[in-house]
Amino acid sequence: MDRIKAFDTLFVNPSDKDGLSKAAKLLSDGNVVAFPTETVYGLGADATNSDAVKKIFEAKGRPSDNPLIVHISDKSQINELVEEITPVAKKLIDNFMPGPITVIMRKSSKIPSEVSAGLNTVGIRMPSHKVALEFLSLCGCPVAAPSANLSGSPSPTTAMHVKNDMDGYVAAIVDGGDSNVGLESTVVDATGDIPVILRPGAITSEMIDEALSTTTAYAGALEAGSIPPAPGMKYRHYAPGCPVEIITLPNTLEGVDYTDEKLSEEQKDEVFKLFAPFVLRAKEILDSNPAARIGIFGGHEISYFVEKLDDERFSSHINFYIYGDLCDVSSASHCLFDGLRHLDRQEVDVILAPGFKGEGLEVAYMNRLSKAAGNIVDDVPSRAYDEINDNTVDIPLEYFDDVFTSSVLFVSENDTNLSAICEGVLTKLFAKKGPFCSSENRKIGAELYVESCGLYASDGLSPDSMAVEAFSDVVGGTIAHHLSRRADVSIYDMNDLILTAHDKQAFEILNSYPELDGRVFSLSSYMASKGLVIKGDDGRVASVSIPDPTGENKETYIHTTKAIKAWLQILFPYIIKDLGAERFS
Repeated sequence: MDRIKAFDTLFVNPSDKDGLSKAAKLLSDGNVVAFPTETVYGLGADATNSDAVKKIFEAKGRPSDNPLIVHISDKSQINELVEEITPVAKKLIDNFMPGPITVIMRKSSKIPSEVSAGLNTVGIRMPSHKVALEFLSLCGCPVAAPSANLSGSPSPTTAMHVKNDMDGYVAAIVDGGDSNVGLESTVVDATGDIPVILRPGAITSEMIDEALSTTTAYAGALEAGSIPPAPGMKYRHYAPGCPVEIITLPNTLEGVDYTDEKLSEEQKDEVFKLFAPFVLRAKEILDSNPAARIGIFGGHEISYFVEKLDDERFSSHINFYIYGDLCDVSSASHCLFDGLRHLDRQEVDVILAPGFKGEGLEVAYMNRLSKAAGNIVDDVPSRAYDEINDNTVDIPLEYFDDVFTSSVLFVSENDTNLSAICEGVLTKLFAKKGPFCSSENRKIGAELYVESCGLYASDGLSPDSMAVEAFSDVVGGTIAHHLSRRADVSIYDMNDLILTAHDKQAFEILNSYPELDGRVFSLSSYMASKGLVIKGDDGRVASVSIPDPTGENKETYIHTTKAIKAWLQILFPYIIKDLGAERFS
């Protein structure tokens, strides 16, 4: 289903009461509005308006045979939306509403078939989120809403997740902060005498059994060609753009301090069994593809374990999303969708995530993770993008609690072609792939800059005319405004990472300023430091030094610019990581 941008989306802050009223009016007038709940963000429309409901499917790119959940602000609304409230349904409503549960009942004629996907049942949910209840009350109608993400992708648990997926496709987005559950609601079929869980969630079977003094059943596999009675049962869900692999945890190690240097040998063996599978699998992937980048969704114990390995090359290929203690399924569940989205935005080639074996919330977590994951990938290829044209969302720096700056310096001979082109390419990458945040704290924004200079440059010269033309043809935009600068120690001191076009320029800088060791690399040595070696047909390591096109024809300049663009696209994630930043999600 085609998606068409049609809105200048209104973004409503949680304290903006007028904005909340405007968003509710937009929804009641037949538009689609994203709003927060305690589980995930929803994409809402008037549940009694068939035309409005159709817009939800258009905005999400969602199959029309996937039913929607109807959200209410007061239990009294249920009577007009369903034909019958069974004794099981009444007990579920009394015990768990408002809260992260959806109760399936037989629908009344007030619910159009677009909401129920043609079924005679409908799921009713009353969220406990304060902003959600206020918004739903202002709408003055029941609100049909799936999760506010592109169909099939990880569900959104922040307003920024929604903005990434839905900006321009919906009338408004209401920011209600982070969802505190992080997994969609438990869906229970209450049309019969026994509650049947169609989708597990934070309200577990054990909780339902205790409240209803019954034994809850789980729905069986969906028959081929049938319409799912609840969301999340038929289609692939929750998946990022790269493969996800599950690393099943062998045990829990409760009470063992993994940082304790005095652990017994038996305890060390247990620690190794818990953390090692992530590292061993990552190394296995890198052995097959040295250019692979690996995301690890896990506990801080794993990052500690990797740090203790003291292998900079290995670490440069790893991006972490730390949710808390590795064996804390509550934290893992709360952060799962955020983690998948964030690691995907770091352009990793595969995500490794822990698998839990147990009951309660672990069932819900594994339900979502299993749907996001495929089989183990024997050959993990590097992701292929046109990185310059990557989509981004404009988020003002005022959104962050604080901001830091970090910068890259490119050095060539004369700063009128090679380094000027490098500066232009990376500047455009920074502009197109931002915003950025600190890799240590996503509440701190990062402003990333690029500069260039030449070892023997004359100050104030414009780039070669053919360099300007080649940049425009290959990259788009212009570097005509660039003015050359002669390199000196003050310029070096102002930059955090220094990359030279050729090896000899890096040697010359380090010869003069040995204190810059660790910050100065040629493009070739920088790639090698990340294990990104290129071998020729004869098996020998090839240099990535880019020839100086000065005095050559335009075809040579085009070739040089394409090479620079290609190398910097490959190096981009390593560069931002070395600057202490990552892409904000």
